[in-house]
Amino acid sequence: MADKIREQNDYNRLKAKYIGLGNADTSRQEFLTNIHRDTLASLSHNHQLLLYNSIILNQNPELLRQSLIKKMVQPIKRTEKRSEKD
Repeated sequence: MADKIREQNDYNRLKAKYIGLGNADTSRQEFLTNIHRDTLASLSHNHQLLLYNSIILNQNPELLRQSLIKKMVQPIKRTEKRSEKD
């Protein structure tokens, strides 16, 4: 019984630490939005990844950083509803 309580406490601690994961009531769209914004934040704040992407896109790194941050604020376009098999 103590193991279940410890596991539940660990799970609650991790949920509090990583709020982007959501909970049972989080919709698919909310989850995808959180992942998208987390990815953009990582790209814009990691200097090496920013330089890599700026070379690939042939843009100034600071202009690319600004555009990534602006994309974080914008809502994600809804995708078409997938079939139940996917």
